[in-house]
Amino acid sequence: MQNLRNVNLVIVSGSEKVQKLLREMFIKRGANVVLSGFLNQDLISQIEHNETADVILIDMNDAYEEDESTLECLLDKVDLPILFYENLFNEINESSSEYGFSLQEINKLATKLADLANSSKNSHPEKTDVQISELQTEETINSALAHDSDKQVVTKNTIEHSLLKSTKPPEKAVNVWVLGASIGGPEAVKRFLTRIPPELPVAFVLAQHLGDGFVGLLANQLDKISHFKVREGVDGDTLRHGEVIIVPVDNRVVLDMQGQIKFLDENWQGHYKPSIDSVIDKITNYYQKQSGVIIFSGMGADGVLACQKFSEKYEGKVWAQSADTCVISSMPDSVCKANLVSYSGSPEALALKIAVYYMGKDSYIA
Repeated sequence: MQNLRNVNLVIVSGSEKVQKLLREMFIKRGANVVLSGFLNQDLISQIEHNETADVILIDMNDAYEEDESTLECLLDKVDLPILFYENLFNEINESSSEYGFSLQEINKLATKLADLANSSKNSHPEKTDVQISELQTEETINSALAHDSDKQVVTKNTIEHSLLKSTKPPEKAVNVWVLGASIGGPEAVKRFLTRIPPELPVAFVLAQHLGDGFVGLLANQLDKISHFKVREGVDGDTLRHGEVIIVPVDNRVVLDMQGQIKFLDENWQGHYKPSIDSVIDKITNYYQKQSGVIIFSGMGADGVLACQKFSEKYEGKVWAQSADTCVISSMPDSVCKANLVSYSGSPEALALKIAVYYMGKDSYIA
């Protein structure tokens, strides 16, 4: 049995029953449960002021998909390693040993909690698929390709590029890719765009789950680090190579017969603003095989349905950020589980992959 002695654990779940069962399972393995409760501002405040907690376990269920802002607040305010575990505790059979869960599952979870707690205490956090951490943005191209399933060899040129955007008028887009992201997405997209060559013949449309009023701020931040021009979408926009258009939060987006962006004075359907499913559907229906999709870090499964249609109708290219480089890997995991993803890698590896796809093996990452 995994020993969690001296591990001070915080348990977060949307179910009192699950909170109780988790407490029992991990106290039995030696953990000291210092806090448990629902994900809300009161619990976040308690965690902030608790000086003993080592690690947080969050049981991810559908309840949190409607309250991403609270989870974002937790990530911003609390400097502790967090273990997200999804769907394991949704069905509980109390008549079975350990409530219906195998000892292997529970011990694996306990091992991860112990590892994260020890890493935190030693001030040397490790990069894992469950720990919130940032990969070094200066990682080499070779290490960025560590997740490259087809192990494609890419020649690196030592050409230096100006950080200034090109003054040449951009061409109307022929190739358009949708970038879908949620929690953890801004940092992942930043890492991706930092490595995109300025001459890449692609336009990007970013559908990022955001609160009202943050689109402009995100556009400014991304524009500073990217060779591409990054800006908020406006009604009547024409997608052009070398640009990233960020989809607005409040208005649904469609493309007219000429490929111009049009805003509808209608709310997005579903829980999410903007709806990644809707954006993928509109873009891929217009650009068809000249389009593609990359799903970055995020919670929930927004994007899966549209990716399914895109794949079936056009044999579309769907890529995803690798789980071990995500803050929360639910969104990329969902498209992977649906067998829709043809390539998965870190944001840097994804940038390299798309550069190679359009520009050949002698391309480079800026």
